Amino acid sequence: MTLVRPMYAGVYRNRAALGEGKIKQSATQKLIAEFPACCFCGGLRPSTTREHMPPKALFDNSHRPDCLVMPACDHCNRSTSEADLTASIISRWCYPENPKAREDHRKLVKAVRANYPQLVDEWTAGANPIDQLRSRRHLENQGVPVPHEARMVTIGPLTIRNLNLFAHKATLALYFEHFRRSLPNTGCLCAFWRTKEDVAAEAVPQLILDMMKRYATLQQGAWNERDTFEYRYELNHDNGLFAFVAKMRNALLVFGFAATDTSVILEDDKRDWMQPRDLLGILDDPKFEKRL
Repeated sequence: MTLVRPMYAGVYRNRAALGEGKIKQSATQKLIAEFPACCFCGGLRPSTTREHMPPKALFDNSHRPDCLVMPACDHCNRSTSEADLTASIISRWCYPENPKAREDHRKLVKAVRANYPQLVDEWTAGANPIDQLRSRRHLENQGVPVPHEARMVTIGPLTIRNLNLFAHKATLALYFEHFRRSLPNTGCLCAFWRTKEDVAAEAVPQLILDMMKRYATLQQGAWNERDTFEYRYELNHDNGLFAFVAKMRNALLVFGFAATDTSVILEDDKRDWMQPRDLLGILDDPKFEKRL
C-alpha cells in the first residue's frame, strides 16, 4: 500500500495542475458541445448522448468503426431502440448464413424475447407447416428463390412499424452526416424499406440508382465495413436536398429523401412526407403499420 499511495497522489496533483478545463473531454461531450440539439427530432430537445447509425447491433459482435455518430436526446435514443434491434435482426435473414451471423442472431433474438416478446410472437405466427408451405409457394411464384432449409417468418404490423421508424431515423442520421446539421422542422423527409425478397421479385428502379452518383460506407483507416453497410447518395447543399439508398448486410434496403424546405415538395406528394418532430409519431400512426 505504501508503494501505491504516492502514485495516485501524483496523478491527482497532475490533474490539479492542469485544471478542470484541461481534462480531456469524452467523445460524447465533444459531440454534444458542437451539436447541442438532437438531430432526430429536429432540435426540439437537447442532445445528451451519441447515437450510432447504423446501430452497433447490425455489425458482427456489435463491433464497428467509431464514425457515423449523431447527437441525440435520451427520448429519441430510447424510443427507437426496438426499431434498431428489429432492423439488425432482419438484416441477418439471408442465405447462406455464416456462423458469426448465426450466433449474433441468436443473441439479438434473445434480447427481443426479453424486451419485446410481442415481436417474436408476430414472427412465429405462421410457424405451422401449412402456413410455411403457403409462404414458400408465394415467394416462389414471385420468382424469389427459397433455400430448402429456410424457415418462413411473418412480417406483420409491429415489424413493419419498426422498420418504417428505422428507415426514417436512418434518413435523418445520414442527412446530418452530410450536412453537419439537423434537418429542421421547416423541412421534411420520407423513407421506405425493402427486404431481399422484395428486391428479388422486383429490382430497385434504375431511376433511383441513376439519381445517386456518390458512394459511401463505414470506414476507419483500413477497416472497411462495406459488406455490412454501404449506400449510394446525392445531395444539393444550396437547396438542402438529400437522397440515398442503403444496403444493410444482404437482406435489408432502406431508401430516404429529405428537403430543408417543404415548399420544394409538390402539394400532392406531401402526404407521404413528414417533419422530424413527427418521427416518434410513427409508433402510434396506423399508416405506418403498412409498407410505404
